[in-house]
Parts: sequence; C-alpha cells; structure tokens
Amino acid sequence: MSSLIQQLANGAALGCIYGLIALGYSFIYNAIGLVNLAQGSFVMVGSFIYGVTLINVMKLPHVVAFFVLVVAMAIFGIICEMIFYRPLKDAHIRTILVGLVALELLVGNLAMIIWGPYPRGTSGPFGHRLLMIGDISISYQNIFIISITLLLLVVQSVFFKKTTLGKVMRAVAQDRDTARLMGIESDLIISATFAYSSILGGIAGMLVSPLFAIETGLAQLGFKGFGACVIGAFSNIIGAFTGGLILGVAEIMGASYVSSVYKDSIVYLLIIAFLLFRPQGLFGKKKEHGGL
Repeated sequence: MSSLIQQLANGAALGCIYGLIALGYSFIYNAIGLVNLAQGSFVMVGSFIYGVTLINVMKLPHVVAFFVLVVAMAIFGIICEMIFYRPLKDAHIRTILVGLVALELLVGNLAMIIWGPYPRGTSGPFGHRLLMIGDISISYQNIFIISITLLLLVVQSVFFKKTTLGKVMRAVAQDRDTARLMGIESDLIISATFAYSSILGGIAGMLVSPLFAIETGLAQLGFKGFGACVIGAFSNIIGAFTGGLILGVAEIMGASYVSSVYKDSIVYLLIIAFLLFRPQGLFGKKKEHGGL
C-alpha cells in the first residue's frame, strides 16, 4: 500500500506537468481553432531559461527566477504569435500548421545554438529531500509541483471569471467574429492567449527541469500534453487538465507494475484507444464548440 501511494503521488505530479502543457494546447485551440504544434517548444525554452540561465548561471533565488521566467515566457509567446501566426491567420489551415511546425524546428535549433547541444541539470528549491510519513516517502519536489499547479488553477479560475481581460479572452474564445463586432480587438486578445499559453509551458518546463535532463528533447513532452487533450477534450480546459492527470498516473503505474521499458508504449496505446473509441475525449461532445 505504501508503494502504491508513493507511485500515485509520483503519477499525480507528472500528470500535473502534462496537464499544464495540455492547458496551453486548449487555450490556443479555443481562441483560434488550431492545435499549437509548437507547444512543446515552450516547455523546452522555459526549462532552459529557468534551470540553466536563471538558476545555474545567474544564481537567482528560485522565487525571483519564477517571476523573471513568467515575464520572459510572456514576451516569447507574443513574439511567436506576431511572427508565425498573425501574418498567416487568413491563410489555409495547412499553411498555418506548417508555420507552427517551422516555429518548433526553429526554436529547437536556436536553443541548441544558445545553450549548446549537451544535456544540463539543475536543482529544485527542495533538492532531493523526501517527506517521510511512516513507510511512505514522497519527494518534496513532487509536493511542490502539485501545490504550484493547484494554486495556478485557482488563480486562473479567478482571472477568467473576475477580471475584464479574462472575460474578454473567454468571449474571443467562444466566438471571435462576434467579439470583433462587439468592439473587442481580437488580435490583441489572441496575442495575450499565446502569451498565457507560453507561460503555462514555461512553468511546466520549470517544474520538470529538476526531474529530467534539460535538453532540446524536452520539446517531446508536447506530445504527452497533446495526448492529454485527446483523452480529456481540446475544447474543455478542465477536461484537458484531467487528461494530463490520467496520462501521468497511467505512465507511472505502467512503469512500476508492468515495465519501465514499455511505459511510453502504454501511454500511446491509451491515447490510440481514445482516438478509436472516444475521439471527442471524456469531456468533449461529438460536435465540439470552442469556449473556455
């Protein structure tokens, strides 16, 4: 039982990271009706900025590094939207998707030029300390990941329900054309959506940086976030996050009780099963509509 609880905690922490990545997909999907194929790059860039530049090189305190990361990722997201989406927004959907693929390739190569091709490591705010409860040992880093994610979800809920900008972003996500007719500048809101999606990816990169080697391959985590949206639903942000939790727990349980060699295979089989038998996801409808 103690081993099961430990693995559930590990799965929940990993699922929170996948859930944050999935939220980034969901926000942009709701705003522009497209899947941001470069979302994994946001995670990779956030990990490099936080773990390598801010912590290893500049030696900033973790709290200060967090706020610097948020600002840097917001600027990065806006730049990506202005260069790779806005000029193509009226083009065919295939053209936009190719542009987003080009963005991911470009960001990966720029990261290799700036930070080098070799994997890096960094330390989290709690190092390798463990919380011991009887026979149960849980990493403080995992507790930190879960706590930060829950806090972020609360802040996000308040932001979208209580602030003017949040309500405007919801309006654009629900119906961009109608929002434009009501006097809302949709281009600015879409830029804000890209910025927020980039921040979510950056925070996911920050949380995962003490757990995995920091390298350009971290962009592959975007596929897990995409899979979380497949399981939950692209059009439902709660569903997308729930899909991330399911995916994280399934991966850890598969690695612990089946084989660590096949953990990725188990995850992708789960995603394929949803694509075959419930393509709209757990929280989606057969005919999906955008909306936050």
